Amino acid sequence: MKKSPGQIRIIGGSHRSRLISVENQDDLRPTGSRIRETLFNWLGPNLSGWRVLDLFSGSGVLGFEALSRGAREVTFVDSSRRAIKQLHNNAGTLGFDQVTIIHSEASVFLNTRPDPYDLIFLDPPFAGDAMVSINVIMPEVAKPGAFVYREFAKKQQPPALNTDFFTCLKEKTSGHVNYQLWKRYE
Repeated sequence: MKKSPGQIRIIGGSHRSRLISVENQDDLRPTGSRIRETLFNWLGPNLSGWRVLDLFSGSGVLGFEALSRGAREVTFVDSSRRAIKQLHNNAGTLGFDQVTIIHSEASVFLNTRPDPYDLIFLDPPFAGDAMVSINVIMPEVAKPGAFVYREFAKKQQPPALNTDFFTCLKEKTSGHVNYQLWKRYE
């Protein structure tokens, strides 16, 4: 029997309290509201003009939060066809047209050398080790002064971003999740 989609509430900005639908998939683990609240407190309430990359988007809740807070555009990248379909549906329902939704493996997308972003969300499935290979590419994808958010399982210890380019501003643990905010040097 196919499960019906769940819903997640956007917690801030112009679309505060609006719901997005989330497919019930075993490997889909949307970022919880407490973690999102902390993250966006770290970033500040206004992301006006920012180009955002939501890599491993899944539900897209991080990208939709960024759009709700004024991001100029968000690129959603995910390898799941079901996630891509749901991202299109949610963007339409919310009336966001400043989105690009790409069905691709994260590393394949990054190897296309997209224009650098102001904010990058890295929240890969906890079962894999995608963060390791992605870390190497980050200096080319993050603008000087850009932020990189990383979320991973507490039991995982992915290597730090290259400290020649990035510094870790904040990090925290919530339950079984570690999360960090990095900034690229200007």
